[in-house]
Amino acid sequence: MSTTPQRRPVRLVVGAVVLCLALAAGVVLWLTRSSDQGTDYCGKLSEDKRVVTALGSAQRQDPDCARLGRAIRQATTGDKAGEHSLRQAQAMKNVLIAVDDVTRDGEGPLDPALAVPLAEALSDYMPDYVKITAPGQVEYVRRAGDSVPPWSDDQGVHMSVFPLTLLHVTRHLADDPAAYAQLRASATREIAEEFAGVPRGAGEERFEAVAGGAGYVLGVLDAVAEDVREDLGEDGRRHWRSDVFGRLTKDASVPPSYQDDPSGHIVKVWDGKLRGGGRDKLLATLETQTGEMVRAWGEGAALDSRLRESLLKKARDISALGLHETARNLP
Repeated sequence: MSTTPQRRPVRLVVGAVVLCLALAAGVVLWLTRSSDQGTDYCGKLSEDKRVVTALGSAQRQDPDCARLGRAIRQATTGDKAGEHSLRQAQAMKNVLIAVDDVTRDGEGPLDPALAVPLAEALSDYMPDYVKITAPGQVEYVRRAGDSVPPWSDDQGVHMSVFPLTLLHVTRHLADDPAAYAQLRASATREIAEEFAGVPRGAGEERFEAVAGGAGYVLGVLDAVAEDVREDLGEDGRRHWRSDVFGRLTKDASVPPSYQDDPSGHIVKVWDGKLRGGGRDKLLATLETQTGEMVRAWGEGAALDSRLRESLLKKARDISALGLHETARNLP
């Protein structure tokens, strides 16, 4: 295994520059889009030209939130999880941009009848979600503009939006505990699969890039959860925390061995840690997720101790960066 990190400072600088450019572009676009006041989100979305185009025959400008949510899920996802056509990916991109626009100046949360199916649809694009959110993904930055269509490669079909667009949509979805739990659980599975997909003999930079990207994404989701908590009264916080905890810990199965199911092992080890932290300490325990998943990965893959410690420090540091940067960018 190569352990020479000579290019690491360059990679970090490039990643930081790319992230700053993406955020700057997102800020400019976000500020220049038209404003929509009020909280009739389903009505406004059902009339939005981008949504009408995205949903096609599945939507007849019906303001009913449940029907709109079902139409969005139908138009953006296919028969097989995680596999999309270019048309479906374009529909997902259109919906994300429209939701960002319509909710930007509103005062209330999304109706759960819309938030939950939208979170389910967005979770089906979790590989894209992770790469849009994590810094340094040049291809996703280059294709984030509203007018830039989805693309395909040997990994499948992909779509991108500006990180701020995705962040604002995530924040509005997170008001609903079921929607937040859906996104968090999907991100956990995607990150575990990325960890398990790194070949045992890969160079140190490959391990660091995957651990750092995962840390940033989980830091973003930590910041979103904290922002929700701050906006709720005591009863609301208790309900949100209890609901999210119950959904994230409902499967108490024993972790499979790393050799039999590497990603499943990482997920279930983390599930056990989360369950052990208890309902009342949910947010504090969630902020340990990066470290706990990296630890399960390193031990399961039998990485050498020096590399495990290096990955643990990097992931924790970048997770904290993601949390603080996100808190600064949330409205």
